[in-house]
Amino acid sequence: MNQDKMRLVNKLFNNETIRTVWDKEQEKYFISIVDIVAVLTDSKNPRHY
Repeated sequence: MNQDKMRLVNKLFNNETIRTVWDKEQEKYFISIVDIVAVLTDSKNPRHY
C-alpha cells in the first residue's frame, strides 16, 4: 500500500491508544494487533505475548 493513500488515526480503547491506519481507496482500517494485546492483557511486553 502506498503511504500517500493512508492516514494515521488514533482510536481510544479503555483509555488506551490503539494505532490504526485508514486506507481511503479500500475503505478499510488496519489495526495494530500488538496494541490490542497490550490493552487486553496489561502485558508489559505485548510483542512476546
